Amino acid sequence: MSIKTTLKTSVAAAALFAVSAPVVSSPAEAGLANGNDNGVVISGSLNRSLQYVDNGNSNRWVHTDGGTDNSRLRILVSGQLTESIKVGGTWEANLPSSNRQGSTTSTDTGVQGSVTSGGDQNAFGFRKSDIKFTHATMGSLSLGQGAVASNNKPSLDSTTNNNAGMSHCGGMFIFDKTAGTQTATTAGGQFSSYFGGRADRLRYDAPAIGGFSASVSLRDGGAYDAGLKYGATYGDITVAAAIQGQHFASGASATENIGAGVAVKHTSGLSAGYHIGEEHGTGGNAGTTTTIEGESWGMEVGYTTKSMSSLGSTSFNVVYTEADETAADLFNAESTQFHIRQKLPAGIDVYASYEVASFDDGSTATSFDDISVLLIGTKLSF
Repeated sequence: MSIKTTLKTSVAAAALFAVSAPVVSSPAEAGLANGNDNGVVISGSLNRSLQYVDNGNSNRWVHTDGGTDNSRLRILVSGQLTESIKVGGTWEANLPSSNRQGSTTSTDTGVQGSVTSGGDQNAFGFRKSDIKFTHATMGSLSLGQGAVASNNKPSLDSTTNNNAGMSHCGGMFIFDKTAGTQTATTAGGQFSSYFGGRADRLRYDAPAIGGFSASVSLRDGGAYDAGLKYGATYGDITVAAAIQGQHFASGASATENIGAGVAVKHTSGLSAGYHIGEEHGTGGNAGTTTTIEGESWGMEVGYTTKSMSSLGSTSFNVVYTEADETAADLFNAESTQFHIRQKLPAGIDVYASYEVASFDDGSTATSFDDISVLLIGTKLSF
């Protein structure tokens, strides 16, 4: 068969396929919005970055799946139970494709402290699996894995990197340069905001009144917590504030945690925030007899502008945090972070971060090297 005949046959086949192939483009056609008259939305993100880590003993570039968040997939369900009650559901999972978030330095290689590749171990992890009932006037009730009532540390920073410690590579081990050995202590383990996170819980959120909203949750294992948030705009200033408390079951590292914070943002793009938290009780660290009552505080300053690029907003942020005895008696840590994010069309963010953390255990027999991390990456949201 000649080349000309082959080309004609190929073009004809392609044209036939184009006019005869079924088109499945909308959620309804794909069968995503038809189950029990519920609406279904699929969203998520692909997040890839390059990370340079250095603990004073070893350093290395690694490919990682994001910075403060992994690649994720979520399914959001919405429906109407009665005229006054709406029902919603959230299913969300981490889907990292290579290194786990915050690559660690391995103790297997002793003082060399090489960075592990991580592979695909523990790559798939559930973040949220939650059903929520919302009444028109009586608030909402949530059941499942999701944010607890005390997960309210306020921030109005547009880089989304306001953290209470190391944002990236928190699993890296600290190197003792006096002894010449790598410790079994991780950098991220020395920081805590003492605000809540996610857990299996039953949570109730009261209706907002005058900018205030309160919530309580009963968590798996017998712990419970409560939080009070406030949000309002006064002229050119937006304010967000929160205070929370957590009470833990016996055998936990503390009896209770408390935390508070406030954040403000001006219409010019300037923002600032402050948080403080501490733990109380005699539970001891990890259920031991040692009583550790840690505390931490941190502040941030940010700026967001649309004047630097016609493609999207540009955000800058600086965060400083101090933590005392978060995981061990007399062990103190501090972290300074610099973040930048550029928003682009089609759901693209390009970001870069640099942070350095230092540590001290109050002993003249030890001297810990700083840990520094440089991260550059991009995130595609859909």
